[in-house]
Amino acid sequence: MQTRIGRHGRPVFMKPVNKPKRKNPMETEKNTNQPFDLHLHSNCSDGSDTPAEVVRTVAARGVSMLALTDHDNIDGVTEAMSEADKIGVRLLPAIEMDAEWPHELHILGLDIDINDKKLTDALETALKRRSLRNQVITEQLLEAGYDIRPFLGGETGVVTRLNLAMALVKGGFATDTRDAFIRFLRKGCPGYYNAGRFAPEDVIKLIRGAGGVPVWAHPLNGHPDPHKLAPLLAEMGLMGLEGFHPSLSEGDSQVLTSIARQLNLIVTCGSDYHGANRKDVFPGQTWRDTPVLGECRAYFEARPKRKIR
Repeated sequence: MQTRIGRHGRPVFMKPVNKPKRKNPMETEKNTNQPFDLHLHSNCSDGSDTPAEVVRTVAARGVSMLALTDHDNIDGVTEAMSEADKIGVRLLPAIEMDAEWPHELHILGLDIDINDKKLTDALETALKRRSLRNQVITEQLLEAGYDIRPFLGGETGVVTRLNLAMALVKGGFATDTRDAFIRFLRKGCPGYYNAGRFAPEDVIKLIRGAGGVPVWAHPLNGHPDPHKLAPLLAEMGLMGLEGFHPSLSEGDSQVLTSIARQLNLIVTCGSDYHGANRKDVFPGQTWRDTPVLGECRAYFEARPKRKIR
């Protein structure tokens, strides 16, 4: 599979006119058809496992390429890359960044340079916003009679709304995290607070500036119209859609794949693994042995492997 760089630097997949003979075609076929998972979380955000544990768990399930995509931070990437090198799997340094336009959406930054200064400066800003949001939400819940403070703590990285939802469950205020979001954390509820997020064009620019590939994560969360929003994001420089995710049906994946094809975007798969914090999700579960995911894997395999520094 060959690619050329099209409009806005997005990869365009082409069939070669004169396909050269490969020295080891069986090995190439194996590489592009092996399972991969490009959406995983550690306890550096709202997962339960350490970065190294995530890598070991993923590898044990036969996944040979992965991306650690913690929310708005890259704190676990170095540990994960070190463990991946020991085990012999390919790890893409990555991140999941929040954006707002016109509603909350998440953008994965795959295969980024974690030392890019503009990116790290932006993450410091995002961390300050999150810290303020968490403080305000905790105070608002306390005023409403729900003290979650004894049930917070132990988080080693960025505290997300999932962490707050789990605290509500531990405190007996909600039956499960879904109930916590519906009754406490959504707009109009006692635990809602709009901390302000980056615009999607800014997130896309940051990721591409760090040499990464911006991908719209779980595109149907929040019920947007992907037929309208995907082209707009593509104009901003988006390079891919997460077409295979636990939140998506097979029909959803087909629709998103069709949209991606029309826009010359790559299609990725990700489990959105959070360890024990989402017990019904396991690494590699969204991978399919399909041409579109084979193209995705081939695209990332062709990129130079980033080194720990």
